[in-house]
Amino acid sequence: MDKGENTIQPDRDTKQVILNATVELIHQEGFKCATLRKIAAKADTNLALINYYYGSKDQLISDAVRMLISTFDDVFEPLDNKELAPIDRMKHFFVNYVNRLQQYPGLARQMVDQGRLIMGSKDEYARYWKVMKVQKMHSTLQEITNEHDEVKLTMILLQLHGAVVLPAIMMSCLPGEQEQSEAICSFMPIEEQIDHLFEHFFHQYNI
Repeated sequence: MDKGENTIQPDRDTKQVILNATVELIHQEGFKCATLRKIAAKADTNLALINYYYGSKDQLISDAVRMLISTFDDVFEPLDNKELAPIDRMKHFFVNYVNRLQQYPGLARQMVDQGRLIMGSKDEYARYWKVMKVQKMHSTLQEITNEHDEVKLTMILLQLHGAVVLPAIMMSCLPGEQEQSEAICSFMPIEEQIDHLFEHFFHQYNI
């Protein structure tokens, strides 16, 4: 028998064990090292069971990405802080968000790559919408812009997200250690990047 067939107990949630092992492996070694064989070894199971529960590596990684993001609750806290001006709530959120992404090299890139899975299924899109607390971001943008069209708010959010997260993706794709990467392509501190972006993006709203 393959490894894992003798060790998995009937009362264990094997699917969750596989997912937990994937997230732990990503945290320890990064997305590039999260091969199915390594995941199977860490979960003490076999490739057949991974395929049975998830169908493909893409689906498993998609679920792992969503699980990682679900631990970001503190990142979204500024959106609920009514003592801050709306634009400051959005700034604090994006600063927290990028700082957390940088703790998981490759996560930002994986979120972009998973787009086809998210957008290709209503259920996946609904789950992504909930995990990312998009409605909270829409509400904050409404306060900033006085715009109430959900389609336009989504467009604004995507534009902001792309402008803020793209540099993080670029840095994660550069070769070598962090110091070498910074020598090749340097960026302003994330706080300055966001201040600069918001100053130009929201100037029409007289903030």
